[in-house]
Amino acid sequence: MLFVMALLGFLPCAHAAWFEKSAPIMGTRVYVNVWHKDEKLAQAAIEHVFEVMRGVDARLSPYKPDSDLSRLNRVAAKRPVVLTRELLLLLEKSQWAYGVTDGAFDITFASVGRLYDYREKRLPSPEQIQQLLPALSTAHLAFDKAHNTLRFLHPEVALDLGGIAKGYAVDLAIEALKKRGIQHAYVSAGGDSRALGNRGDRPWLIGIKHPRPSKALGEAGTVITLPVDNLSVSTSGDYERFFIDEKSGDRIHHIINPKTGASASGVMSVTVIGPEGLTTDPLSTAIFVLGVAKGLKLIHSIAHYDAIILDSTGQVHYSNGLMPPDES
Repeated sequence: MLFVMALLGFLPCAHAAWFEKSAPIMGTRVYVNVWHKDEKLAQAAIEHVFEVMRGVDARLSPYKPDSDLSRLNRVAAKRPVVLTRELLLLLEKSQWAYGVTDGAFDITFASVGRLYDYREKRLPSPEQIQQLLPALSTAHLAFDKAHNTLRFLHPEVALDLGGIAKGYAVDLAIEALKKRGIQHAYVSAGGDSRALGNRGDRPWLIGIKHPRPSKALGEAGTVITLPVDNLSVSTSGDYERFFIDEKSGDRIHHIINPKTGASASGVMSVTVIGPEGLTTDPLSTAIFVLGVAKGLKLIHSIAHYDAIILDSTGQVHYSNGLMPPDES
């Protein structure tokens, strides 16, 4: 899990309490904390969050053969596919991210990315990458907005929404809690989290783990702690899914540079903070691919969003809207 939460002891109302629960969903551990005076309603709200996120997983997972995304990947190179509202929303947002990041965020990365197997420590050969690299381009996605359809213009195109789906799911979870009258809550799914309200009379404290933990960093391995309220936080790191290639010694991880078809390098982790996970999630992936200089330039061009970048040497870089910690 990319984030650890500092649970502060102050309680805003003596007749209410915090309730928390976790469940394995979307290939990670989903954690939910809510504040409510009625335990039964609080637990029902938490279970509803799990239902919402399981629904997103069922519809958008590229690993579930019956998902909307899997059906799109199977059919769209042959004929236009009518998009659900949800898919249309995420594809349009992905197109936006592709444009503002100069292609660093590209959901067609799966055209090569699907050949990586991190559990079995397998990666595509240079020849396979070169053969499939022409399929990595959002330009191959032909939308017909009049009929809400999409067709792939290249036979090898495959989409993966892993760089945006969790942030979107966390957004849906928070909205679901709001509709149930929850005013203070926290939801996290792997590297994506969002705070609703605050933790008592103080902000939530989100700890960013060091990608290379050591004894010197302490048991949690936290290098930066962020105070947040009513904000989304997304972290992309090279330590979530990876293996060390026995031949080259390189770290092979799941954040693929769409221009090379290989794992992006130069950065260990990127954290983006902003109003919604639907935006923080793809931006953290894109900045990881872009690197420090281009990544900071990008985040400075987008209002209300900030970033923290930990480069491959361990140096921390902050966007202009964040103040580095006082080391005096």
